[in-house]
Amino acid sequence: MDILNLVFLLLLAVVASRILANLVPLPLPILQILVGVVLALPPFGMAVELRPEIFMLLFIPPLLFYDGWKIPKREFTEHSAEMTAMSLLLVLIIVVLAGYFIHWLLPAIPLGASFALAAILSPTDALSVIAIAQGRLPRHMAHQLEGEAMMNDATGLVSFKFALAAAISGSFSLVSATGEFFVIALGGVLIGGGLSWAFGRLKRWMTARGLFDPSAYVVMVLLLPFAAFYLAEHAGMSGILSAVAAGMVQSRVDMLPVKTTTRILNRSIWEMLDFSFNGLVFLLLGLQFPRIAARVWEGAGEQSYGMPTLLFTALAIMALLLVVRFLFVFAYHWTEGRIRRLRGQPVEDKPLGLFSALSAVAGVRGAITLAGVLSVPLMIGDTPFPGRDLMIFLAAAVIILSLIVGALGIPYFLKRMPNDDEARHEREMRTVRRTLAQAAVAWLENWRQQNTSDDLDRSALHSEVAGRVIESYRRDLDALKDREDAANEAVHGRDMEIDLRRQAIAVRRKALYRLRKHHEIDEQMLQALLRDLDFDEAALR
Repeated sequence: MDILNLVFLLLLAVVASRILANLVPLPLPILQILVGVVLALPPFGMAVELRPEIFMLLFIPPLLFYDGWKIPKREFTEHSAEMTAMSLLLVLIIVVLAGYFIHWLLPAIPLGASFALAAILSPTDALSVIAIAQGRLPRHMAHQLEGEAMMNDATGLVSFKFALAAAISGSFSLVSATGEFFVIALGGVLIGGGLSWAFGRLKRWMTARGLFDPSAYVVMVLLLPFAAFYLAEHAGMSGILSAVAAGMVQSRVDMLPVKTTTRILNRSIWEMLDFSFNGLVFLLLGLQFPRIAARVWEGAGEQSYGMPTLLFTALAIMALLLVVRFLFVFAYHWTEGRIRRLRGQPVEDKPLGLFSALSAVAGVRGAITLAGVLSVPLMIGDTPFPGRDLMIFLAAAVIILSLIVGALGIPYFLKRMPNDDEARHEREMRTVRRTLAQAAVAWLENWRQQNTSDDLDRSALHSEVAGRVIESYRRDLDALKDREDAANEAVHGRDMEIDLRRQAIAVRRKALYRLRKHHEIDEQMLQALLRDLDFDEAALR
């Protein structure tokens, strides 16, 4: 009963914090940490102590799976070089520089543990950034942050796992670690992608035989990230990359022509889980932070550092992360521009310094960093893990500092950025909507011509019902307004109209798939418009 009460109270606190965020001008993650701190203090005195391995298995797979699910695929392909550089090269630079820097500032944290802390500080949290920016980020940067966050979640956690193993074993070989990294990374991708692909084939087989049930399917999808993570880890491969690959493959499966209710259930449940799991992670940090701070304070009396030293260390780490990210983004885009000019290709005209500064403050750390550092083992054999409380304290401090820097810096730099291509994107969206409506009108006109008969009453009914549906689409073409529901009709006419509308929506959906197949629209636009069609079809029920 205690665990049930705890789960209920934590979920209630997540909801309350979201409501409170509408009244308090603070980023939601900071507010959730503060709520957790309040719940940990008297008179509440809530105490939560999760085993690290359970924490990793419970939170990491679904968060990474959903990251892979929602990443814009076209932007991921088009900007793959930039995302790869940000998620591999930048992560490596941060691990090396920040690792040595942390150990130099705070020798109480062993070098291996310092590298582990630097690795887990490398992933960024695109969700927090987008929430702070409130949709005003340049589209290219928003997509780049989403792709980078997904990839460096994986590379950062894998690097963290290697550094943690080195800290526990006391030995490390760069050559063997590099080879092993690529083996377990490829193995994880193959296991996760293969499992997700097999799951999609199973869904097709069940659908073809009338055995498909949307609710059961969604429950199986909820278990998929945990299965991918567990199978890869059991095989000695990367469960982290396995969960990401499973999400990416499953997003393609979800785009296939299947029952509308399935897609609606999938989207709703995963959005709810993403919100809940992110909120729970920050609440758990707040719940544990007072005890961690107390243990660090007690340990400071026996060590050569005090609380001011720890706060200065957190500020110095945050400053290093900002500087390294700014220099890397500036150098990458400057080099890219020079290469494009040498090749005679067009170069986007943008204020490079301002863009790099915005990217630097947008490197907010969040749930993955927190989930990873909380998974540090409590013991190495019979001795406590050296510096574990210090690592958690510093990680939590850097997360809070990055959120504050993002909340102040992102709006500041956005005001100075030139206008983005949002207007062009909206024009593209309206053009595609018109194309879909025109396809539906053409099919309806053809249907009306083919359904003429000698029965004048029935022929007139067919023409009248088809005319109403066509008129609603023509109103969409004129003003892009939602169609009005038909007024009260005879039962037969109403049923015919609903059936016609469903078939017309199916035609629009096929036209949408055709546009995507010919690369006339991107993955994000496909998902947005497909969602609208799904809701239109669901409304007919």
